[in-house]
Amino acid sequence: MITIIDGYVDEPSCLGVPPFISPYIRYICGAIKDAGEDYEYLTIDEWRKGKKINGNVLIIYGGAVIPGKYLRGMPISFKEFLNICYQFKGIKILCGSCAKFGFGQGGGKNLIDGGKFVDYCCKGDDDAFVYDFINGEISNRKRKKEEWKKWSVLGAELVKHHPDFPQPLIAEIETYRGCVRWFKGGCSFCIEPSFGRPEMRDERDIINEIRELAKIGVKNFRLGCQTCFFSYKARGIGKSELPKPNVDAIKRLLEGISNVKPQILHIDNVNPAIVAEWEDESRKIAKIIVKYCSPGNTAAFGMESADERVIEENNLNAKPEQVLKAIEIINEEGKETGENGMPYFLPGINILFGLKGESKRTYDLNLNFLREIINRNLLLRRINIRQVVYFGKEKARVNVKLFKKFKRIVNEEINKPMLKKILPKKSILKNVFLEINIGKYTFGRQIGSYPVLVCLPYKTNLNRFVDVKISDHGYRSVTGIEYPLNINKVSYDILKNVPKLKNKAADIIKNRPFKDINEIKRFGEEILEWFVI
Repeated sequence: MITIIDGYVDEPSCLGVPPFISPYIRYICGAIKDAGEDYEYLTIDEWRKGKKINGNVLIIYGGAVIPGKYLRGMPISFKEFLNICYQFKGIKILCGSCAKFGFGQGGGKNLIDGGKFVDYCCKGDDDAFVYDFINGEISNRKRKKEEWKKWSVLGAELVKHHPDFPQPLIAEIETYRGCVRWFKGGCSFCIEPSFGRPEMRDERDIINEIRELAKIGVKNFRLGCQTCFFSYKARGIGKSELPKPNVDAIKRLLEGISNVKPQILHIDNVNPAIVAEWEDESRKIAKIIVKYCSPGNTAAFGMESADERVIEENNLNAKPEQVLKAIEIINEEGKETGENGMPYFLPGINILFGLKGESKRTYDLNLNFLREIINRNLLLRRINIRQVVYFGKEKARVNVKLFKKFKRIVNEEINKPMLKKILPKKSILKNVFLEINIGKYTFGRQIGSYPVLVCLPYKTNLNRFVDVKISDHGYRSVTGIEYPLNINKVSYDILKNVPKLKNKAADIIKNRPFKDINEIKRFGEEILEWFVI
């Protein structure tokens, strides 16, 4: 029997850290099934809790080349990988980008090679390698189109073994791989151009995979495995770095997925230069996204830098004026608030430091760009600031002092004011899934792409959905109270955290039960905004 350890994926175009499950690990399962072999699946978090590894063949999947900060699951570390390798006596196969590039240690650090600690280190498609291995061959090849189609459906059953199944699990779905700018080299730091000409999946294949996952019980999906969603089946790929978006293909795809009736459907990466260059087509796509996808959706723009010198030296996606125009277009089409309390569709920004050509001026240009967004009253769902991960290429020195100062200023001047605009005090965020208790606090998020972290300032039961009324704001999170609450049943711990009620909480408890709304008015009119009887 083959055992698969899911060490999680966190790559520029794919996420598989809980509550996400990556498509790559599911493809491996599909390949094993197609080859007629049995498998056992466990996550690295389950291994940390003491779950034993069985079988005589072990597949270790590690894909976190750009590990970040996580609320729960943490990608496999190199130290854990070594520990597993020393303990397991059978055949060991390392898969994922950790096999191809190395183990990530965070931004600004080199990757670590783990190949010498395993029997096989997969350099091609992991699922194809595993399939051939079971059939007595060793190869590092790409999967065939028919295999992609078959294994994505056969491997869907893997989700049943994930600890987050059925909720709050999100199945990450691959639409295509590669980058439409591959023939010009792509961005200097990115691995996607190495795949060559983009390979697009057919809409029917994607919909069939989602239909199979839904049949098994998955309710939430993100079309996240692509460099630019607006470039899916674009016209002119290979002739232009900015191919014309294919509105009809994207409509067929999203309309077909919507017929499966997912609870959550989001997208991820978008090239802002495509949006700016093809405004009419991009507006149509944004409207389609608003119609068929769930509120809280984010177009993650890979701006990386507002410094023209850095853009040129690193062959980056877009110029500042293109990014600004793209932000305006997405705002105009998607900023209205949806039924879950979040805007339907907003842009996000990635800013990267440690690129060639960077200087002190780069920080000023990036900050001025973000200030311009605020000045124009435009909304961003999130700003992702990180240091580049080195793939064996020349390092650029990051000024740590300037980097930390930049992040602090962005938090104070941009992130917090932006969050207050998106979720003002007393607004209601619906369907927040409570995930973890830390000390006297409870933390949760809506299910979806880049959800806002929600803090309840009291300890309460987990693994359930609640609606939350916002009471305060952090830089990247909000504080709130479950809403509505029954004033005759609410605990003292919750009551004392309701705005303006801290000194009245004990009196309210003593005077319970209340028969009608008029009896509680004497504690202040504001109490009516938080409670029911």
